[in-house]
Amino acid sequence: MNLNPSPVFLALFAMAVIPAVVSALVRSSDRKRPPSTVVGDEASGVLFTVRARPWNHLVFRILGIVFVVVGVLFVLATLTVLDDPDAIGMLLTGVGIGLGGILFLYLGVGQERRRVEGYDTRLLVTPMFRAAHTVEPGDIARIRPTTNRFGGLDVKVTGRRGVVTVLAIDAAYPELCAWLEQRAPGPWNEFVQAFAR
Repeated sequence: MNLNPSPVFLALFAMAVIPAVVSALVRSSDRKRPPSTVVGDEASGVLFTVRARPWNHLVFRILGIVFVVVGVLFVLATLTVLDDPDAIGMLLTGVGIGLGGILFLYLGVGQERRRVEGYDTRLLVTPMFRAAHTVEPGDIARIRPTTNRFGGLDVKVTGRRGVVTVLAIDAAYPELCAWLEQRAPGPWNEFVQAFAR
């Protein structure tokens, strides 16, 4: 019997399995390690820091480096055969791959920068690419689940565009949930009633 699954089926299977495996591995690793609320280089008074796992930004950086190298190789190979009519397509492919690599490197820097530091009376939110800002418990308008495969929260802040997004696989995610439950009970209870199963 010869099994030959279609590429679409394999892509859908990978899309469902990979996030589930990553989430399970992160949870398993957290259970084995003693609980810690403080991660890294925080200022004094910080109760916890929610940030991306180190492997998260390393994956973006590695992919970025690989794409940039492959893009440069494509461009260099094109320079040797400039008189060939198909060389323009190869040149454009190389430039596109290189630009994709730069984008991955940029996202890696943003993932490393992104964090939410929790204090007694406020959150200090540092987005991927914008300036840090403070969020008071009274500024939290609503809490919704994220739409990504890993889960997490989207916190809408009054007077600010966009949302503060935190993934369930981020370090210190449970501490943020406990902070929101204690200090922003209104939006938290609405979230639990609407989305808890």
